[in-house]
Amino acid sequence: MKELKIRIKTLTPLWTGGLDGTMDRIHETGLIGSLRWWYEAIVRGLGGRACDPSEHSCELSGSRLLAYENARRQGKDWWLALKEAGICDACKIFGTTGWKRRFQMTVVEDKTQPAWEPRDQTLNIRPPERGRGWYLLPGHVGTFTLKFVGEGKVISLLAFLFLWLEQYGSLGARPQLGYGAFRIINREEVAKKAKRGKAVLQEISVQNNKASIYPDLRRFLFFRYEFEPSKPGWWTRVPGVGRIGSNIQALVTNQNMVPTTPSLKNKWRFHQWRGSRDEEVEIFGTLRPERKRGRIGVTWAYRENGIWAIHGWAWMPQRENLARGLWRILSNEFVWKDVLGVQGKLKVIPSGQWKERTPFDVRKLLQGVCDD
Repeated sequence: MKELKIRIKTLTPLWTGGLDGTMDRIHETGLIGSLRWWYEAIVRGLGGRACDPSEHSCELSGSRLLAYENARRQGKDWWLALKEAGICDACKIFGTTGWKRRFQMTVVEDKTQPAWEPRDQTLNIRPPERGRGWYLLPGHVGTFTLKFVGEGKVISLLAFLFLWLEQYGSLGARPQLGYGAFRIINREEVAKKAKRGKAVLQEISVQNNKASIYPDLRRFLFFRYEFEPSKPGWWTRVPGVGRIGSNIQALVTNQNMVPTTPSLKNKWRFHQWRGSRDEEVEIFGTLRPERKRGRIGVTWAYRENGIWAIHGWAWMPQRENLARGLWRILSNEFVWKDVLGVQGKLKVIPSGQWKERTPFDVRKLLQGVCDD
């Protein structure tokens, strides 16, 4: 068994949920759920197979269990034996009925605290023309360490996954509201472990040439906007942000973060989108009549080394006309400047125009994550 510690600093609040609707501490289950979601998207993007865990289609029982036991008797290791038994690449690591998760994760050295007090107080970001706004609860900010114990191959894959999430994704729940951006403090140590994990991912064979209806990296767009404001207090002019009072000044001064996510989403959804109501809900989500998650995750603005940045992703819809429309909105640098009131530099992947990636494209994207 191998061990790895990943030291993390939050760039935007971390949200893992709690029993009373607030976040009392960092819950491991809230982190593992996001890790699996992203790992499945990577596996599918490479053309591999990641089942929908809610369908229980990967149970290690019956004929599958017999196939696994037979492969083990032949001297094959657990990884190959599970493959021959028909267990998907995600369930190999994160577990399924009859096969427990291949790693243990615990939170140690937790030096986080609520982003503001009291912890049940919500921030209502309400742009001027909106009757309702976006309600944000204080996730945790600060530093903490995650300790992983497990098979060497699994530990290396998790190390790579964290490097990926640091650059392109998020950790924990509510990425659609801007939570979960982070930085790895001991990045050099994690990168050494991750190199083997990247090699393992590159060995996944292409089984599915067509992108899945489930999260699949072939149908993801990524973006990053960086800016250096020429004047202080730029956030006071962001629609809705200036209304939230003293909490915003504390976030900026103490945490180097500004909750810009609602203002950007308001612009994209109500000023830029031109599709039908059903298409709007498919992309941006809704709370009524039943909750539907949106397809866009975009962080708050956060400051590092004097530079402000926002990054995020979009899981592009299957209908290409909707995907192209969404790409045009998210890649419009003028919209970013208009909302934030600052000139910046926008990077979008893929650039030029939207197109679905191939497994080769995904391999190339992954290749640059932990290069020296």
